[in-house]
Amino acid sequence: MSKNSKPAPKAADRYDAFTVREYQVAGETRHDWTKIGVAFPNGDGKGFRLALNALPLDGVIVVRLYEPKEPPAE
Repeated sequence: MSKNSKPAPKAADRYDAFTVREYQVAGETRHDWTKIGVAFPNGDGKGFRLALNALPLDGVIVVRLYEPKEPPAE
Protein backbone atom coordinates (compact mmCIF):
# COMPACT_ATOMS: atom_id res chain seq x y z
CA MET A 1 0.00 0.00 0.00
CA SER A 2 1.47 3.37 -0.93
CA LYS A 3 2.02 6.14 1.58
CA ASN A 4 -0.98 8.12 0.27
CA SER A 5 -3.37 5.16 0.04
CA LYS A 6 -6.15 4.98 2.58
CA PRO A 7 -8.49 2.09 3.32
CA ALA A 8 -12.07 2.45 2.13
CA PRO A 9 -14.29 4.22 4.68
CA LYS A 10 -16.42 2.00 6.91
CA ALA A 11 -20.20 2.51 7.06
CA ALA A 12 -19.76 3.80 10.63
CA ASP A 13 -17.49 6.55 9.25
CA ARG A 14 -20.10 7.79 6.79
CA TYR A 15 -22.53 10.65 7.24
CA ASP A 16 -25.41 11.58 4.95
CA ALA A 17 -25.99 15.20 3.94
CA PHE A 18 -29.55 16.52 3.60
CA THR A 19 -31.44 19.68 2.85
CA VAL A 20 -34.62 19.98 4.91
CA ARG A 21 -37.67 21.90 3.68
CA GLU A 22 -40.34 22.83 6.20
CA TYR A 23 -43.93 23.13 4.99
CA GLN A 24 -47.49 23.25 6.31
CA VAL A 25 -50.34 20.78 5.67
CA ALA A 26 -53.70 21.56 7.26
CA GLY A 27 -51.98 23.72 9.89
CA GLU A 28 -49.45 20.99 10.75
CA THR A 29 -45.73 21.61 10.23
CA ARG A 30 -43.97 18.86 8.28
CA HIS A 31 -40.41 18.38 7.03
CA ASP A 32 -39.21 17.04 3.70
CA TRP A 33 -35.68 15.59 3.93
CA THR A 34 -33.81 15.35 0.62
CA LYS A 35 -30.46 13.55 0.58
CA ILE A 36 -27.94 15.66 -1.34
CA GLY A 37 -24.65 13.88 -0.62
CA VAL A 38 -22.33 12.18 1.85
CA ALA A 39 -19.53 13.17 4.21
CA PHE A 40 -16.51 11.21 5.45
CA PRO A 41 -14.22 12.23 8.33
CA ASN A 42 -10.68 13.20 7.33
CA GLY A 43 -7.94 10.82 8.40
CA ASP A 44 -6.57 13.34 10.91
CA GLY A 45 -9.99 13.71 12.57
CA LYS A 46 -10.00 17.49 12.05
CA GLY A 47 -12.71 17.81 9.42
CA PHE A 48 -14.83 16.13 6.78
CA ARG A 49 -14.79 15.51 3.05
CA LEU A 50 -18.17 16.38 1.54
CA ALA A 51 -19.32 14.86 -1.74
CA LEU A 52 -22.46 16.74 -2.77
CA ASN A 53 -24.81 15.93 -5.66
CA ALA A 54 -26.86 19.10 -5.17
CA LEU A 55 -26.87 22.34 -3.20
CA PRO A 56 -29.70 23.50 -0.93
CA LEU A 57 -31.66 26.58 -1.95
CA ASP A 58 -31.45 28.04 1.56
CA GLY A 59 -27.74 27.29 2.03
CA VAL A 60 -28.31 24.97 5.01
CA ILE A 61 -26.95 21.40 4.99
CA VAL A 62 -27.84 18.92 7.75
CA VAL A 63 -25.24 16.16 8.27
CA ARG A 64 -26.37 13.01 10.09
CA LEU A 65 -24.60 9.77 10.97
CA TYR A 66 -25.37 7.12 8.32
CA GLU A 67 -27.84 4.50 9.55
CA PRO A 68 -28.28 1.55 7.16
CA LYS A 69 -31.88 0.54 6.62
CA GLU A 70 -32.80 -2.84 8.05
CA PRO A 71 -34.18 -5.32 5.53
CA PRO A 72 -37.93 -5.88 5.84
CA ALA A 73 -38.98 -8.81 8.03
CA GLU A 74 -40.32 -11.79 6.13
